Amino acid sequence: MTGRRTPEWELVVDGFGRLEAPCFDAVGRLCFSDMRAPGAVHRLEPDGRVTTLHDRSHVGGMVPHADGGLVATGSTVAVLTEDGTTRVVMEHPVGLEGGWGFNDLTTDSEGNVYVGMHGEVPTGGLPTVTASLWRIAPGGVVTHCYDGIQLTNGIGISPDGARLYHNDTAINTVWVSDLDDEGLPHDRRPHHVLEHGSPDGMTVDEEGGVWIAAIGAGVIVRVAPDGDVDLVLDAPRAYVASACFGGDDGRDLYCVTFGGDHYDSEHSGGVFRTRVDVAGAPITPARV
Repeated sequence: MTGRRTPEWELVVDGFGRLEAPCFDAVGRLCFSDMRAPGAVHRLEPDGRVTTLHDRSHVGGMVPHADGGLVATGSTVAVLTEDGTTRVVMEHPVGLEGGWGFNDLTTDSEGNVYVGMHGEVPTGGLPTVTASLWRIAPGGVVTHCYDGIQLTNGIGISPDGARLYHNDTAINTVWVSDLDDEGLPHDRRPHHVLEHGSPDGMTVDEEGGVWIAAIGAGVIVRVAPDGDVDLVLDAPRAYVASACFGGDDGRDLYCVTFGGDHYDSEHSGGVFRTRVDVAGAPITPARV
C-alpha cells in the first residue's frame, strides 16, 4: 500500500452540507450526520433513498448500539432509538468548569464508549480551554480519562484493544495511549504529526493502520502502527471530514465531505466510496 494514490471514488449521495460521523448500523445501513444548521442524522436505505432519522445538532461522532439505533454526540451523548426517541447517557459533568458538547467517539470490544468533549464552543481558532476524553461504561458509569487536547476529533482503538488513538486537530497531532487491564488510557504520547491538512475523523483497519481524514488537504492518510505514513489517498474533495469501512468484505472505504473545490457548506457535502487493500477493524456496538 505504500505511496500516494488517486483512487476511483464513487459518489454515493450528494447535495448535503457539512457531513460528519459516518458509520454502519447493526444491520449494515450507512448513517451520517449533517452539521449544517439545524443539524440532522440521516440513513442511506437499501433502495438508495436517504431518510432523516433524527433532528440533532453538532453530531460529530456515531456508533451503532447493541439494542439497535445509534449512539451519537452533540450537546450530550445519547442513544438515538429506532422509534425516534432519545436516551441521554452523558451530559456535561456537574461541577466541571469549561467543556462544551461532544465530538468523535468509538467503542472497545466490551461496548464501552470513549468520547471527546470540547473545552469550549469550536470557533476555528485555537481554544483557550482544552478538550478532554471520557469513557462511558455499560450501566452508565462515566470516567474522566485525561485533559490536554487542544481540539478533540477522531478517536479509534487498535484491533488488539491495546491502544487508543486520538486526533488533536488544532496541533495536527495524532496521540496514542496504552489501554490498561481496566480499559483506561495511560502514557499518552504523539503518534504522528500531519504534514499537510489537519486530522479530523479517523477509522482503524484490521492490521492496526489508522486512516486519517486530513481536512483542508484533500487526502486520507494511512498511518502504520509504528507511526509512519505508508499510504496517502487523494480524497474526492478538499474538505474531507471523516471515513469508515464497510462492504461485505470490509474493504469499501467511505468518506464524507464538507464541500467541493470551494468550501461550500450549504449544498456540496457528499458521501463517497472506493475500494482499498485492507479491511476495516470490526466495530463493537455500544452497550451503554
